[in-house]
This record gives sequence, structure tokens and C-alpha cells, in this order.
Amino acid sequence: MSGMLSDSKILQTLREKEPLGMDALFERYYRPLVVFAESYLHDLQSAEDLVQEQMVKLWSKQTFAGIVPEALGTFLFTVVKNACINCLDLLHYQIALEEAERLDDSAVELIRGALEKLPDKTRLVVTVVMLQEKMYKEAAEELGVSVNTVKTLLKQGMRELRELLKDKQELIFYFYLLHAECREQNPIYDHL
Repeated sequence: MSGMLSDSKILQTLREKEPLGMDALFERYYRPLVVFAESYLHDLQSAEDLVQEQMVKLWSKQTFAGIVPEALGTFLFTVVKNACINCLDLLHYQIALEEAERLDDSAVELIRGALEKLPDKTRLVVTVVMLQEKMYKEAAEELGVSVNTVKTLLKQGMRELRELLKDKQELIFYFYLLHAECREQNPIYDHL
């Protein structure tokens, strides 16, 4: 390529579905986007993979139709930033799930013991909503209380659990994870 195309020309060729547009986009933005992504991911190979993946997605979905030339750079950096954040969130979530799956019997006993210390109605609400995964309305009908009572008791219950487990705060996070993802896969539910 004899010279770098302007953003206006890049967008025009992308809209015409010409490969030259994608080549020009890569030439102009690939390296800066990789450097930007690497500042989030701290891994050059992951940054390169992420940027390539995002550019291919944008090309295949023809996402460039509504972008004005002045906004192309901002658009690309925003897309990459969001992809990096999603990637990091997923990584942290996977690490937390792995930790939750390694809970031993003593951790299960600590959670069960803390649940037993809650007032009866509060414990029932926490159990029905968090462990049985019922919606507020379903929990309210099952327990014969209002939806607002369910919300209030759940909030109080989780606050009390945080206090009861204050020396083991990570267990509260694991408790949330169990509610969110591990119900079918994690035997802790058999013990609670």
C-alpha cells in the first residue's frame, strides 16, 4: 500500500465491502489497539488475539455503516476496551469458581453454621432465594409473605451472614457464586 488511507477512505472502502478497507484499518489501528489492549490484559499474545477477533467481528457484521470518520478511532478503542474488560471479568469469575469448587467440608460447615444462626424467617428467605434460586415473587408465595418482606429479609440475612463470617469474607463471595453458577455442578448444595 503506497500510503496510509484516511479514516474517511477506510470507512468508504469498508462500506463497499472491499478487502482494501480492512487492510487499511489494520495498518492504521492494529498496533495502537494492541498496545492499548495489552495495557489492560498485560499479555501481548492475548492482546493481539483480542484485537484481531474484534476487527474480524466488526468486518463480518458490517458494523461500520453508521460510523462517521471522526469517530472511527474512538469507536475502535471503545470496542477493544469493552472486550478487555469482559475478558478480565470472565477470567476473575473463572478463578473464583475454581476456588468455590475447592471448598472443603469445614468451609461448608462454616456456611451452614452461619445460616443456622439466622432468625427462622430470614434463614428461610435466604435459603429459598439463594440456594433454591426462586424469584422474589415465588419465594413470597411459598413463604406466605410479601415480595417486600422477601427483599428486606434477604438483605438483612446477607448482612448478618457477612457479619457472622467476617473473618471468612471470601465465603460470602463463594456463597453468591454457588447461587449463581455451581448449583448443578457443586456438591456443596447437597450439604447445605
